[in-house]
Parts: sequence; C-alpha cells; structure tokens
Amino acid sequence: MRYFFFTLTFVLLCSASHAQNLLMYGGARSQAMSDASVTFSDVFASFNNQAALAYLTKSEAGIAVNTRFAVKEMNTLYAAFALPLSENRGVFGVNVSRYGYSLYNQNKVGLSYSRQLSKVFSAGIQFDYLNTHLADGYGSRSSFTVEGGILATFNKLKAGVHFFNPVNVKLADYDDERIPIIVKAGISYEVSEKVIAAAEMYKNINDKSIFKIGIEYHPVKALYVRGGVSSNPAQFTFGVGAAFGNFHFDISSGYMQPLGYSPAGSLRYSF
Repeated sequence: MRYFFFTLTFVLLCSASHAQNLLMYGGARSQAMSDASVTFSDVFASFNNQAALAYLTKSEAGIAVNTRFAVKEMNTLYAAFALPLSENRGVFGVNVSRYGYSLYNQNKVGLSYSRQLSKVFSAGIQFDYLNTHLADGYGSRSSFTVEGGILATFNKLKAGVHFFNPVNVKLADYDDERIPIIVKAGISYEVSEKVIAAAEMYKNINDKSIFKIGIEYHPVKALYVRGGVSSNPAQFTFGVGAAFGNFHFDISSGYMQPLGYSPAGSLRYSF
C-alpha cells in the first residue's frame, strides 16, 4: 500500500509540475483568492511576502493546512509567528512548513526580518533551511537559501514584489540540479470599504508564468467572502473567513480539472 501512495504522490506532482511551489504560500485567505497575496499584511506574509510583515503592530501567530486534491498524503502544514519590535524597529518572524508524508516530504524553516523604510515602502528578508526526504534508502538532501520582497503602499493601492532563491542555490551535482528562482509581483486595490481586489503574476524561471486574480468582500463586521481564478493550469478558488476578537478563522478550496478540490483552513491569533 505504501508503494501505491508513493507512486500517487509523484504522479500528482508531475501532473502539476509547472504549478507553484507548495511551500511558497500560506493561509486559507491567500488560497481563497488564488494566492494573489503578495500585498497581504498578516502573519502568513512570512510565506507570501516578508515585506508585508512590517505593517503588523501586534504579535501574531498562525497555523494552516492545505490538502492538495483532498489526498491526505499531499497535506501541507504551516505554522508562523511574528513579533513587532518596540519603537518601530521592525518585525521578526519565524515559520515552518511541511509537505508530504513519511515516504516523501519537503520541509522548510524560515527566519525573517522586515521593516518600514518610509511611509510608502517596506522591505523584508528571510533565510531559509530546506530539506527533501525520500524513504526506502533514497535519503535526504538539505540546502540553505534566501528570499525577500518589497511592498509599496499608496493610500488604497498596494504593490509588491517578492523573490525566492535569487542566488540560484544548487540542490545536487547530478545534472546540475538547482532550486528554482521564483518571482512574484502583484497589486491590490481597496475598491470600497467592503471590497478588495488583487492580481498577481507568479514566475518560476523553469516554467510558464501564472496569472492570478482574487477578490474579497466584507459584507458585515465578522464575515469575509472570497474568490479567485488562476492560469497554467486553470484553477478556481473560493472561501470564507470570520473574525472574532483577536481570532481570525478562514477556510477555502481550490478546484482544478481533472484532479478535483484542494481544501484548506487556517487560524490566526493576534495579541
């Protein structure tokens, strides 16, 4: 049975080989809006764009899970914590994520620092430890890399750019295998007090560009309704969120033919 799941994992990974890195995004709010989240300022910005962490004024912790195509062996688990320093000296963040199961898994640990550079611009940088494990004698391989981004805020408009692994770290000597360089660039606009629209371009240098559009509607104080669409391959996303005091709970799902649904959930707490 374990060989069946091992094979299944690789079949599904290969079928979406040009899709985004599963550890590059975090939080069900992000997924509900097709991961057009390079401008979002919450604790999951430590996955989406570290520069956005600079706008946090309270400490925040978050956990999340994403079950790709509703296959438990393709779970991605996330945990993150952000700590704003006093006197506007920046924000420290730490995050961990894990994709897969016992026979095959990818793991990532990040330590970040973000700061507002002016009333308009903020920047963030993160140092990452990456590990990939294959069972049945294949072993593990680890590496280190860096990522970071810049965020600009102009009243109701935000624009951000994020780079992952700009140093093009080598993963293995065989065939000169390297961790991919990934670039994300996007904007969000506060259409009204109740509506935010977002768009993003995601580019893995080894694959085609992916374009994403998302929208968030805030009909009443405690409720959020979200949706989105992305390309290459086509995927539709949707979700809802609720805020109760310092707690924020979000659920979402993506849908991709013919593989099906990818449900996700996340919880944030600020203090």
